[in-house]
This record gives sequence, structure tokens and C-alpha cells, in this order.
Amino acid sequence: MILSRYIALFVLIVLIAVISKDKGSSRQKFTKYGVAFIEGMVGGLIIDSIGVNAGYYYFPRQPIYSLNYFAIVLPCWGIFGMLTNYLWARLGQEKFVKGMAITLPALFMFYEGTNLITGSWVYTVSWHWIVLGWMPLVLTFVGCHRRRSVVAKVVEAENKSQNINTRYALRGLRVMLIIIMFPLMLASLVRLLADKTKLREADISVRTYAKELLLMS
Repeated sequence: MILSRYIALFVLIVLIAVISKDKGSSRQKFTKYGVAFIEGMVGGLIIDSIGVNAGYYYFPRQPIYSLNYFAIVLPCWGIFGMLTNYLWARLGQEKFVKGMAITLPALFMFYEGTNLITGSWVYTVSWHWIVLGWMPLVLTFVGCHRRRSVVAKVVEAENKSQNINTRYALRGLRVMLIIIMFPLMLASLVRLLADKTKLREADISVRTYAKELLLMS
């Protein structure tokens, strides 16, 4: 059986070879994609902590938080973060529609296609939820290292605006950007919506639940 670790290693080697030909100094490229790699691992750990524990999917050969999980799965998340940002920047040219049209189908077909061969993870939800889940997944990872600059521009526009309605709209946009572009907040929001009915039945306040969830309790 082809193991996912070898596929990830192959992707990493090809990605490094392609990135090395990009413009800019080695330090700039290392910083940009090194950060994407680290954010990929951190974001992946957060998403898995919620997704696996909620029962949406699991890793049959690398149980979450095991030594194999940290040695294999998390680095694969890091490579996913690098690849997502590279495709979005180079082929998608930082444009939302073009980026989604190229990055989303390419990553979905590659990762889900190879997973059919390797069986690296197993879903416990229907396929339409898996397809829908890929859009916020891609947006989360391409938004990570751009979050600060994008939010800063929105804040700048908000401060310059003289119209009160425009300022409120920009403030709402800023909040949404922070939520959408931050893996923990995004994953927590999805988990919160999924468990809302259970919370109501158990008479638990959303505030209490959200506090516990954010603390990863």
C-alpha cells in the first residue's frame, strides 16, 4: 500500500524545487513558506482536535495525539499549508475567484483522491458535508498569514470613513475576517453550530460552552 507519508514527502520535494525558482531571496522565501508550514501544523492540530474528537473523521493508523500523529500527520498539515498558499499566490494570483477556481478543485482531487488509495483518514459524515467543508478549509489556510494586513486595511478604511453606517459595516467585516481567517475561531464556530441543539437540551449557555471550547477543555 502506498503510504501518505511518502506522497507528502514527494509533494514537499517538488514544492521546494519549484519555490527555489521563485523571485526573491532565499531568506524571504524561507520566511514566507516556513511560516505557512508552521501555521499549517498549528491549524491542522486545532482542526483535528475538534474534528476528530467530534467524530467527523479519524486516522486509523495514526491516532490523534499519538507519536505517529505528531511525526506524520502534523508535518503533512504543514505541507498542505505551504501547497495551498503557493497555488493561491502563483496560479490564483491572489484573486479570490481565480484562487478558489484553481486551488480548491486541485487540492480536493489530489488529497481526497490519494486518500482513497492510502486510507489515511476515514470520514464518518456524508460526502456533501466533506465537499462543503473544503471551502472554509482552503480559505482558512490562505488567510492565515494575510490576516493582519487585511484586517489592518479594513481598520484604516473604518477610521477614515465619515458615514456611521459604513463604519458599522466595516467593523462587522473586520470581525468576520478575524473569524474566517483564524483556524481556532473557524473550527470552534462550526463545532458550536453543530452542538447548538444539544446545548439547548442540556440547558448550557453558549457563553459557557464557547469559553470551554476555546480553552480546548
